[in-house]
Amino acid sequence: MIRLRRSVVLMVLSLGLFWACPFDMTFREYLSARFWMPFSRHATDFVKQEPHPTFQVYAGMASAQDATPISKLRAAYQGLIDLDAAGLTRALAAVRTLPNLQPEIREEAELIDAKIVMRNGSTDNPVPLLEARRKFLQFLKTARTPALLSEARGWVAYTHYMLGEQSAAGKIYLDELNRSDSNLSREILLNSLRLTYGYNGGETLREQLQDYFDTPEHAAFAIKLVTNPQWSGNYYPDPSGPPEEPEPLPYSQIKGLLEKHAALLRSERGANALALLAMRTALRAGDLPAALRLAANVPSRSAIRTEPDFLWILASARFLSKDFKAAETPLLQLFRSPKATPNQKAAAAYGLCGVYKKLDNTVEQLRFVSWLGEVEGPHGMSSGGDAGVAEQSIYWAYSGWDRSMILDAEAPIDALQQFIVKYPNSPGIQLVRYSLAVRLARENRYDEAAQMFDTISARLRARRMREMAVLYKNANDPEGKYKLALYLSENSERIYFNDSLWNGYQSYVFTGATEYRFTRAERERQIALERKLKDDQEERWRAHLILQEVVKEAGPSPLGIRAARLSIACLDRISERFRRPDEIRAAQIELIKFLRSARK
Repeated sequence: MIRLRRSVVLMVLSLGLFWACPFDMTFREYLSARFWMPFSRHATDFVKQEPHPTFQVYAGMASAQDATPISKLRAAYQGLIDLDAAGLTRALAAVRTLPNLQPEIREEAELIDAKIVMRNGSTDNPVPLLEARRKFLQFLKTARTPALLSEARGWVAYTHYMLGEQSAAGKIYLDELNRSDSNLSREILLNSLRLTYGYNGGETLREQLQDYFDTPEHAAFAIKLVTNPQWSGNYYPDPSGPPEEPEPLPYSQIKGLLEKHAALLRSERGANALALLAMRTALRAGDLPAALRLAANVPSRSAIRTEPDFLWILASARFLSKDFKAAETPLLQLFRSPKATPNQKAAAAYGLCGVYKKLDNTVEQLRFVSWLGEVEGPHGMSSGGDAGVAEQSIYWAYSGWDRSMILDAEAPIDALQQFIVKYPNSPGIQLVRYSLAVRLARENRYDEAAQMFDTISARLRARRMREMAVLYKNANDPEGKYKLALYLSENSERIYFNDSLWNGYQSYVFTGATEYRFTRAERERQIALERKLKDDQEERWRAHLILQEVVKEAGPSPLGIRAARLSIACLDRISERFRRPDEIRAAQIELIKFLRSARK
């Protein structure tokens, strides 16, 4: 009953962790087409102009403490005094009729007038918005004060936004974002772009796509946003269902617009800027031959070939075309590129994990596994399964389960040894050394394991390895075997279990049978690896197998009876992650029969 209650508690805690932190197997993301989509683009990616150092107070927001006509109008705008429509008209007229009025003050009054009209409008009451926009546009024709002109442009965009006119609003915000004389803060403009477009502009952007081909900047913005990777379901699809597909892209429409306006796009950064947009569109739509053909047509010395977007798209198209070796070079270039953001560098490292897995180059795979396991999650990357995960180019895993599986089972021992020799100063090298020592112990290479533990000052583990070496050497008769098994039974999770990698939730890592992205051969290999890991790391199962030999050799003697009893105790206490219930039950029955026979 106690064991059952403990199991239930552990199950509840495990499920709580599972749902709070969705399971991650990030080093397998290369198996998903989702991972190889173009990098997500957001409003911040379109900032070219340095932020304006100073900002002037918006119209109507300056001090309104004195009794001048402009102060009274400011006070009314700020709500410091309550004026009805007639009162506001008189306050505005009082400013306009002042002799020798400074142009800036006159323009401020006109802008306040339009803003007061705009306040009365809404999506349900658009007439004031339209009237205010008419006033703003008229203001833009006559005013001369840069700060007020900038503010007026922002309010024109706002009226478009309120009336659902996405393209008109967005283009103004985008232009203002990169104007050197803008009086609107970068934060305000970026937030306005986010509100206007969301993640990829939605259906409205697709319907109004042609409206953006008036300037190179607008067209590039629209194409990059509309080709953001988007998925119809959850980040973690149902393994029993079909593979999740990305939302369809109006590929023919975008191709037609790019071809029709090729001259416009070439005017921004030359023909290669157009090629990069076309490559992004082709990859997003899954047209891999087109993406590769466009990349091949870019001159070898063109600067565009060093751009992170170009390198990623080229690598993705090659990987998805199963040309894994060819995908290695652009990913390495991206990883080393000084132009790459932390997110892009991490994406390259994840991609290289997949390349080297496909090429069966475990040493190089470990290089990037170790780097990813030690670096801090880049800014803006998702760390959980909350809303918005689909908006990330890649998913940043924090649990380390993926790295643990590679170190504990997938990487061969000789690959771990070669990695330590080749990259002795690699991030996480101590964890690799610890894992190698555990793997050596599982192969009964206890002296080597002890030496490796010594190199990382794991003194207690090293001492146990030396004790195991003596016991294993002397396990030549039933008595020696019994002592070895007894030692193992008393040191559960201290000999073969890697306590530096797992924290009690290892069972969630065993997904080989349900990983639908594997090929058949990959799935069968993974299932065998997982089964071998479960067997090799369980000290009590190892002890049971040794004790079976003792029972067979010693028979119904005192030693044989002690061995049988100890074997039953080991089987009863084997960790649930072992998952051999039928074999355990059958072994227990046979041992009980043996003890009954021995008593007779």
